Formats: sequence, C-alpha cells, structure tokens
Amino acid sequence: MIRNFRESDLHDIRNVYERSNSAVSLKVGPDFFRHDSRNFIAKTIRSCRSLVCEREGKAVGIIACSQDYIEGLFVLPEYWNKGIGSELLNSATAGKDEISLQVYADNKRAVGFYQKHGFEIVGSGICRMTRLPYLEMRKTSA
Repeated sequence: MIRNFRESDLHDIRNVYERSNSAVSLKVGPDFFRHDSRNFIAKTIRSCRSLVCEREGKAVGIIACSQDYIEGLFVLPEYWNKGIGSELLNSATAGKDEISLQVYADNKRAVGFYQKHGFEIVGSGICRMTRLPYLEMRKTSA
C-alpha cells in the first residue's frame, strides 16, 4: 500500500534510508548514512510530500518530492526487484509534466532504474556532503 508519510513511520524510515544507502556500497565513511539519516528526516521528509510503501504494517520504502524534484527514493534491500520503487515513483510523479533528481553516478542500479522509467541524464556534479560525483536526471512527459 502506498500512503502519505506519518510521524509513526520515523523509525522504519530511518532504517530504510540507512540500509538502502549502505547496500549500494558508496565510498563514504561507515557511519555516514547513519548520521545523515537524522538530516534526511528533519530536512527532507518533513518538508516534502513524502509517500511510504507499507508492507505487513511497516514502511519498506519512501519517496520524498518537492514540487518537480525527487529529493530521495529508498527501499529496503530485501524488497528490491519487487516493484516497490516503481510504485512509489509512479505515485509521486503522476500528473507531473517534468520531474528531476540527482543520483550518485556510482549507483549504477539506481541510474538504470531511472533510465528504465524514462529519465535522461542532463548533467553532472560533485555532492558537497559526500564529495562523490552525481548525475542530474530529468523526465518530461511526452
């Protein structure tokens, strides 16, 4: 079930954020995403339109969007390849003419996921927090 974020989801969402990022094996310190999860929840989840995918009473995925920008899409690794990311993405972007995001260039899985959903690479840069390269991606409706 896809639904709006609730404050009672905080523990699950922190777990989703930390575990999904850690599973990608980005070149950051071992505790980076554990510490950054506080920032993600405080500054992103609560300030954006955030949708949660719930399975068996717990949040297993989340997407946060501000206007026409995806701030983050995260799914627990054991739920990868089960359509949850697609459900969240489709729910959050329905009716939007254009949507953009940034994704770490080394996260080939995520880059491929977004390309499969019609996003194109339109730029690149270096993340200020992690110093890792990222790709800017955009999808426009036909």
